[in-house]
Amino acid sequence: MSSNVLSERNFVLRLEFSIADAVHQRGIVPVIAAAVRAWWNRPRVPSDLPAYLRADIGLPPVAEPVIWHSLPAITIIPGFNERSRR
Repeated sequence: MSSNVLSERNFVLRLEFSIADAVHQRGIVPVIAAAVRAWWNRPRVPSDLPAYLRADIGLPPVAEPVIWHSLPAITIIPGFNERSRR
């Protein structure tokens, strides 16, 4: 039995060759424009995706929004203490 699994290096070399071939045939501007269009039209995860489906496809849980007024007050600059100057 033979394995038809591609190594990562082999995949990258094929991808680089494909990009170089496309640039050679069509030019750099159309290739970059096609890449930008593909990125812009990529599938997006719906915002109302249930937690069990997020876990099934390997996404992290939904991050809760930060409510700024509920954060504890922390002083960034320590208070001035006369005794600490000694």
